[in-house]
Amino acid sequence: MSYAPAWNATFAKPLLNQLIAIIQRDQPAALAIVNSNLSPIREFHKGPGLRTAFPWLTVALDGLTFSPDPLGTRQYQARVLLVLDVGQFDQEMAQDTAQDYARVLDMIVTTATLADFTTPLPVQQETLPGGVTVPPAPGTVKDVFIDSHAYSTVTLEEIGAPVLRVTLRVLFEMEEV
Repeated sequence: MSYAPAWNATFAKPLLNQLIAIIQRDQPAALAIVNSNLSPIREFHKGPGLRTAFPWLTVALDGLTFSPDPLGTRQYQARVLLVLDVGQFDQEMAQDTAQDYARVLDMIVTTATLADFTTPLPVQQETLPGGVTVPPAPGTVKDVFIDSHAYSTVTLEEIGAPVLRVTLRVLFEMEEV
């Protein structure tokens, strides 16, 4: 007997790429509303690596929580972290800048439609050399919402100075067959 998977679930991998693509697409409009003096986020990371210019955003999976299978589908909640490091020459302004960037990211995620998370989008990300996302199947993303914003001061070895870190936790309610 040959192997046949019980599910065609892709889990969270395509969600990370979709978030990056949506943020890249929508940030000019969000920056214009929140604070047009902010620099666009140009560095998008999915793991540790050399950071060269502020601000930089790391998009990371925080975990999956599965539901029982009463409907014959795979239902789960994916928790994704948007971790943005913000630095300034004037550290007094860093807190305000970090809060503005949090508002930009929140605005982008909460105004995106469910279809945005299941439609191929152009993206600039080294892990997607083709330049287009491969999203979850249509209808699999049931809800997307921001669960929390957290702020902290961290000192990064390569910078040698404190930076403000803004972490937004995004929850995805998913159902795959």
